[in-house]
Parts: sequence; structure tokens; C-alpha cells
Amino acid sequence: MADKNGSLEKGEYVIGIAIILAALLVSATIYVGVGDLKGAIAGIKLTAPAAAAAAAGAQQAGATAGAQQPAAQAQASQGDWSWVVDAPSIGPKDAKVTVIEFADFQCPYCGIVYGLDIGGTRYDPIRGTATKIVEEYAKAGKVRFVYQPMAFLGQESVDAANAAYCAREIGGDEAFFKMHDKIFDEQKGENEGTFSKANLKKFAAEAGFNSAAMASCIDSGKYDSLVAQSTAQSNGVGVQGTPSFGVNGQILPNGAEYASLKSYVDSLLASQ
Repeated sequence: MADKNGSLEKGEYVIGIAIILAALLVSATIYVGVGDLKGAIAGIKLTAPAAAAAAAGAQQAGATAGAQQPAAQAQASQGDWSWVVDAPSIGPKDAKVTVIEFADFQCPYCGIVYGLDIGGTRYDPIRGTATKIVEEYAKAGKVRFVYQPMAFLGQESVDAANAAYCAREIGGDEAFFKMHDKIFDEQKGENEGTFSKANLKKFAAEAGFNSAAMASCIDSGKYDSLVAQSTAQSNGVGVQGTPSFGVNGQILPNGAEYASLKSYVDSLLASQ
């Protein structure tokens, strides 16, 4: 995958570029199977409706209007969303609008919606989406922002999410997001040792969690089962890739695009 300066390592994706194009066009939501960003970033253009239509069919081609009409395009609520009550969050617990990000700490596109400078200008529509929602809405008391960890890229995804939960055990949701930020700041190659337990303990110490309890929690994989559960919960409400965004129990197909998500959130806030 790309490093934080935008350079690319060797490797190829097994996912067809047309499929990735379609996924980006419709929702900027992708599962990254193996390898790195070289093939994907080199070939993807966000403005390729013809290629996307050919790959995805008429239904997805028509969804290009979703950015202007996100409410109309939102998927119907499905599955059990009760876990949202106890999920790590920023903002008022009783907010009328809850925005949920579904993400894998190793997913490069999740790094982009966090704000990492990789992939070039073509990813600007999704760059920093999650951070902007936190800064402009959650910290302002307008919405509740929830981060739902998923782990599908490998053991390092599990270990990274476990480390964030370990921080939460020590310092609550504020500590969770402090570790969350540190993990994304250190994101590099997938399953190449970046999020080894040794490195995660080092990152934790650098973030201020320099304690035997934190180190022990990371080593033990104490929250591995919770990470697996959160992944299953996400799949259970219809999440098919990361990063995905949900608002008030609905998955938004254009949710990773900041303009689309902002428009939908603003419309909900105005209707209160």
C-alpha cells in the first residue's frame, strides 16, 4: 500500500479495477483484499461513470446522483443496531443524529478518510471525511460520532483494533480515539509488521499509554473476540466494505464523500 508520503510499494490487487471503480463511484467503499495500493491507485479515477456502469450495471450507474440526493439513496435499516449504544464515540450520547464509521485500521481508504495524504487528488472527495465530521459536528455537540472497528485484512487489523480497545479500558472513549489517531498516523503496509504487538506497545507509549496494564492488554489480545464481534455486527447491518458510513441506522452509499455525508447530516439536523 502507499505510505503517508504517497509513495507506493510493490504488489498487485486481485480485485478487478472495474469493480473497484464501480465501488468508488457509488460509495467510495472498498474491501482491499491483498497486496498494496499500486494497482488500485494507479488505475482508479473517481470520474469514470461509463466504466463503472459497465461493471456495476444500471442500478449502480444511476446511483451517481446519490451525492445530490443522499437521503433518497440511503439503504433501508436492517439487522441489529443495538450495539451502537455502547460503541466508542465522540459527541453527545443522546444526540438526535448518530454518524457511524465502519473501518479497518489497515485499510488504506480508511486512512484516506482519516486524512492521510496518499493516493493523490483523485481521492480528495473522501479525504478527511471522518475527521471533518468529528471536528465540525461531534466536538461541536451536534452529532454523536461512532467508530466501529472491522478486521478483515489480517491479524494486524485485529491487533490494532484490540490496542484501541485496550486504551478505552484505561481511559474511556477519549483514550480510544487518542489511540485510534496514533494507529492511523502510523499506517503503512498491510500485514508487514507495522501493527505488530511490539510496535503497537511502542505506539501506545508514544501516545501516553506507557503502562504495564496497556502492554499486557495488547500482548494478551484481550479484546480480539470483541473485534470479531464488531466485524460481525457490521456485516449484520449491511456493511460490505470499508470505509462505510451509517447515519441513524442507515448505510449511505455515498457516505465516504464528505459533501454527500455533510448534506445528509445537515438535512437531518434542520428537520429536528
